[in-house]
Formats: sequence, C-alpha cells, structure tokens
Amino acid sequence: MNNIHPYEKELQQYALDKSDSNPEVIAHIELCPDCKAEISTYQMLFSEIKEQPAAAFDFDLRELVLSKLPKTQTRLSTDDIIAGFLIVFTCSCIGIPVYVFRKIILNTFIDIPPIFIYSIIISTTGILIIEILSLYKKYIKQMHLLNFN
Repeated sequence: MNNIHPYEKELQQYALDKSDSNPEVIAHIELCPDCKAEISTYQMLFSEIKEQPAAAFDFDLRELVLSKLPKTQTRLSTDDIIAGFLIVFTCSCIGIPVYVFRKIILNTFIDIPPIFIYSIIISTTGILIIEILSLYKKYIKQMHLLNFN
C-alpha cells in the first residue's frame, strides 16, 4: 500500500467519477480507511449540492454585471497599428518576390523528382495533423478541468 495519501483534487475526482481516477489512487483509496472517510464526505457534499434548487434572482443579473464592466474603446491602439503594419510588411516581403520571380520558382521544382515532393507534402501534413491533435487534446483537457461536473 502506498503510504502517501492522494491530493484533495484526486480525492474529489474519485468521489465524482471513479473511472477517471488514476489506478494507483484507486488502489490506495480502497485500502486506506482515512481516504475512504474523506471520499464518503465528498460524495455526501456533492450529492447535497446537486439536490440544491437552482438560484433564482428577482433582478437581471446580466444587466447588473454588464453595467459594472468598463466600456471598451473601439479605436485602434498603437499595438494594433504596429501589428497590422508588421503583417502587411511581412506579406509584402514574401508576396512581392514570389510574384516577381514566380516563373523562376516554378522552374526550380521541375528538376526535383516527384517522390521527393510527395514525401515533403506527406511529412508536412503528418506533422500538422499531429500538432493539431495535440492542441485538441490540450483543449479537451482544459475544458474538462473547467467543467467540474
């Protein structure tokens, strides 16, 4: 048995949904009477919270909160202007030479065997897919942390 008790967050996760918990945490909790007592307390607390009726306000909460927020300015800030200039400048530095030398650029790819071009396209697509999937997994994990239920 592991003598180190799980963190409160792990105990709460176990109380909410045992299947999402780490197997080491599950094994510890099943053998530790102190952790079992905390789990039963959390389960009772969570069940009582779920039984509470939804809050009903006699005023418009949305309007009350929105009136307290500072008004946003619609003018462009200097950071927005600089960022826009950098985007236009970068696109110009790339776009103008590509347009001027488009025939030369196209002719450079004529002598390359198609297998190399296909391998570059496939490897780039694979890397992009892996990166997009990792970003999606991170997004799902963050959303799961935000959705406590």
